[in-house]
Amino acid sequence: MKTKILLIIFFLSIPLIAQQIGDDIKFELDGVLFLGNSTIPTGELEQVVLSKESPNWISQFINSFTSFGASALYFDSLLIPTDVSIIKDYYKAKGFFKTQVFSKYELDKKNKSAVLIYNIQEKDRASFRKFTFTGLDSVPDEVKKEISNYIKTDTSQFFINTYVEEKKNYAINYLKNHGYMMAKVESPIVYIDTLINKVDLEINFYTGNRYKISEIRTVRRGPGKDLVEDDLLKKLVNIRQWQYYSSYELQRGQVRLYRSNLFTSALVNADINDTTGNQVPILISADIGLMNELSPEIIMNNEDNQFNLGLSANYSRKNFLGDARKFSVGASVAAQNFTEFIKHPSFADSSIYGYTDTRVGIEQPFIFGEPINTKFETYVTFQKRKAEYNSFLYGGKISLDFEVPQYIYLTGLNAYLNVERSEYDYRLSYIMNSFESYLSNFIPKEDLDSLMSQIFNNASEGDFRSRSTNMLMGVNLITNKSNDFFFPTRGYLSVINIEDGNSIPYLITKIAGNQLDVPSYIKLQSTTSIYLPFYNNKENAFAVKLRVGQIFTYSGDKSEIPLNQRFYAGGSNSVRGWSSRELVPLTPIFNLTPTNLDQIETFLIRRTIPGGFFLFEGSIETRNRLIGQIGSAIFIDYGNTWNDYSEFRFDQVAVAIGFGIRYYSDFAPIRIDFGFKAYDPEDSRAFYKKRFLGELLQFHVGIGEAF
Repeated sequence: MKTKILLIIFFLSIPLIAQQIGDDIKFELDGVLFLGNSTIPTGELEQVVLSKESPNWISQFINSFTSFGASALYFDSLLIPTDVSIIKDYYKAKGFFKTQVFSKYELDKKNKSAVLIYNIQEKDRASFRKFTFTGLDSVPDEVKKEISNYIKTDTSQFFINTYVEEKKNYAINYLKNHGYMMAKVESPIVYIDTLINKVDLEINFYTGNRYKISEIRTVRRGPGKDLVEDDLLKKLVNIRQWQYYSSYELQRGQVRLYRSNLFTSALVNADINDTTGNQVPILISADIGLMNELSPEIIMNNEDNQFNLGLSANYSRKNFLGDARKFSVGASVAAQNFTEFIKHPSFADSSIYGYTDTRVGIEQPFIFGEPINTKFETYVTFQKRKAEYNSFLYGGKISLDFEVPQYIYLTGLNAYLNVERSEYDYRLSYIMNSFESYLSNFIPKEDLDSLMSQIFNNASEGDFRSRSTNMLMGVNLITNKSNDFFFPTRGYLSVINIEDGNSIPYLITKIAGNQLDVPSYIKLQSTTSIYLPFYNNKENAFAVKLRVGQIFTYSGDKSEIPLNQRFYAGGSNSVRGWSSRELVPLTPIFNLTPTNLDQIETFLIRRTIPGGFFLFEGSIETRNRLIGQIGSAIFIDYGNTWNDYSEFRFDQVAVAIGFGIRYYSDFAPIRIDFGFKAYDPEDSRAFYKKRFLGELLQFHVGIGEAF
């Protein structure tokens, strides 16, 4: 008996002894290799297995004295069976039901390192043969038809578990959005014909009753609970009694509550405990905050394609005059050379350039009884651009943000009406440089200096101005099918902007028999960003962008379109080898040889105002995580502006290449990009003949990804 007990203790102790030996000698896992995986990329398999390759020495070194980087990872043979099982299951989920996985490892005792190898025999992949569903006999024909049409599957398509889940989730969500609050679905039953590699799939639904909303209940909490009425909560949520229950409408109602900015927390859900028959009450729970709010802020943005840093202060009065209306007053000041602004905090200083902005607005969630978020705003903006001009803009704007239906292509739709007065005072040095550059095209250099001296002998700052008042109407059509707002790795984002300039004043003057003194035009711009599946994880992204725009003038002279309505290229969100707004048309709008100050002012309005009327630009960029929240980017940017699409030439497309560093903070990525002029259509000199700083390199600081 004692012998048996000793033997049992001995055999039970073997794993503990082995574990002790393994703890004494640790082998760093230098590599996890996958062989034979011709269909599923290695990157995907690396993500799913438990055995992970040890980080490189740089990452380990940084981690030794900071919280960044990562520590070494070691080989553990006990994980191999689990890894093999995970790999097989992963292949099964993609239709490989016969896959075999073999493992081996190599230990380097001298260097105390290990390499783990998984040899995969994928075998044949199965495709769908039949896709059936049951349990929908009691639902209306239109609901059944919609689900049936969506679930219908091409029998030539390979079996993929995520595809099945997508179909199943769509059906469940559709049922829950059409009254079937308790709808459930069983795990799909998969029948595999291994002889011909075909899959029959059966999904069984349990729909339950079809529910209607019996009543809307409210619960108010928080310091402002007595300042908001129950009826306002119901109006914001916009769910009617006796309509069919819809999970989507409950979510949208909750979003409306948060958008009003009245609530610190809000929840809209069904009170299932009080369900009677096929009726269910809805409960709106809201914590209501203070009605008055004063918020100082630090500004960091990419306005005007440049990084701006500054300060702002905003006051808001919530529920102003009822109906969740918000009154706000705000002022901001930002500089591109912030250190100089700190030393001399005045925009009167000629060395400071940036902008100041003051706005007064009223925002409300309804207009004409419809849930259209509406904002009325008036503003005054003063901007100084280095060595170019000072601008003074003021006006009023109405913005409408529409809710789009659930099952349509668009994900966003907004419109606006803006009346703006713009005044620009150009720096004399800017005018002289621009004018001299223009005249050098047809006046000999030996005559140019004396002519410039004669023309500008009596000129002074303030002599060169442009003034205009414009009425703009526009609409933005937005489709966002990307998988992440801050760091998308799959899908695409498309934004189409259609803007009309001065059509209403044009019609009024036509009816009155007068002549409009500003141009009328249509401005079209399309921006598409595509995030390609180049990498097989959510930490790296490969993206491309294309932006095209054109301004069509149907009345007046397009050369008089104001500066802030034209197209520009160059800057932190554009072609990063050039500074902001540096890429403008290479050819003038028309030929003019001015010889006196009056003609020069005409020339100013028509020629020296930068910006084009046709835009073509794009980017190719790879974004990769390096260590923790630190990442990198490598990019190619291209583009320029022209006076018309008919003037477009490929040899005038500027090209920049570069790299960047990213810090992925909790609220948005912060980036520094270094762009190099790879091809400059205005300068054919070899790169080694150019100054590195200023002529070859531009660096940009930005918030958020470039696109």
